[in-house]
Amino acid sequence: MPTAKKRINITVGDEVYEALERLSVERDQPVAGVSLGLIEQALEYQEDAYFSRVADERLARKQKRVPHAKAWG
Repeated sequence: MPTAKKRINITVGDEVYEALERLSVERDQPVAGVSLGLIEQALEYQEDAYFSRVADERLARKQKRVPHAKAWG
């Protein structure tokens, strides 16, 4: 049965694989599932870091701001 998900193959060093194996035992998940979870977390972190930089740049500008309650109220 075909799947809509994309498949990727990666090669990791022994230390990384051993760490993934330890996590898979702790979480009672396959190594692939643990790897996917960590990739998703890393992507979320990258997105958060980007939006944090954008927010910092906006806050550094001297301009009038609209209060939260007025913007969303």
